[in-house]
Amino acid sequence: MTNDELIKQLLQQNETLSATVAAQTQLIAQLNQTIQELKEQLNKNSKNSSKPPSSDGFKKPAPKSLRKPSGKKAGGQSGRQGTHLAVVTAPDEIVRHMPSSCEGCPHYQMCKGAACIAEKRHVIDAVVTVM
Repeated sequence: MTNDELIKQLLQQNETLSATVAAQTQLIAQLNQTIQELKEQLNKNSKNSSKPPSSDGFKKPAPKSLRKPSGKKAGGQSGRQGTHLAVVTAPDEIVRHMPSSCEGCPHYQMCKGAACIAEKRHVIDAVVTVM
């Protein structure tokens, strides 16, 4: 091979490689654009786009409350005097309820005295005053 033929061959090879590099550069640019679009699509959810909440799937964003934490524990605070309706140890009235079918029984008085208490109820009469 002569030097002129070798130079022609190298120039032709250089043109081919330059065309290949240009095509690959264009392909890389297209792929980068596609990757960017897919990343943007993945980052969309119902909070930052017009997508419905059902399309979020299992990656739902955490709810963000606008309330600031007070630093206190939940529930009644220490030192607070609680109020409740305590069961009275000495009630005003005790009513024993017997089945109506027992009234005609000859052992009614004996059963009434030793009636088994099935449940206790604490009844309070509420007084409402209107001013």
